[in-house]
Amino acid sequence: MINILCYGDSNTWGYMPLVRTRYTEAERWPGLLAAALGDDFHIIEEGLNGRTTAFTDYLEPYRNGLDYIAPCILTHAPLDLVIIMLGTNDTKARYCVSSKEITDGMKNLIQKLRFYYPTDKYPMPPILLVAPGPLIGDKDDPAFDEASARKAKELPARYEALAEELGCLFFNAQTVLSEQDLGGDGLHLTPEGHKKLADAMEAIVRKQFA
Repeated sequence: MINILCYGDSNTWGYMPLVRTRYTEAERWPGLLAAALGDDFHIIEEGLNGRTTAFTDYLEPYRNGLDYIAPCILTHAPLDLVIIMLGTNDTKARYCVSSKEITDGMKNLIQKLRFYYPTDKYPMPPILLVAPGPLIGDKDDPAFDEASARKAKELPARYEALAEELGCLFFNAQTVLSEQDLGGDGLHLTPEGHKKLADAMEAIVRKQFA
């Protein structure tokens, strides 16, 4: 059994735009990935609405991805692959951070994951760093403005450089997702967007474990 942890935010959790409920397992990308890969793979869904790389939200507590990564990996070990897709919520206006600072937050998260992973018992799993999809600023959610959309466009290049620095796998979700794959809130994926992302993840996973 190959264990894959998907660590992300609302677009990993499966948030339905405007409806504000959750896509079914058969609709959200981790569930689609699990169905496509079959019984030899175990997909662990660890998505949380509002989760950031490393920034604390005092309006919505428990969203700091850096705080939860250690108990998360210790809970689910042994792991064969960790997929991390975070950074969208970090672009919120109230955090007042740049795309570089978001990338620094991601770096801290990956380093903490590696520090706490129980390598005395299991080999360190590879990490797939995914630059999240686009967003449309200043639409349904006032927390995201035009600067948020600009930062989201800057993340892929920064994340790719970080992945090379830290020896991680990398995928830019913006190569398969466009603004047309976002729901009415300009932030969360449509079912079609989830399918596109799942297909891309399947190809990467199959290549990794070929």
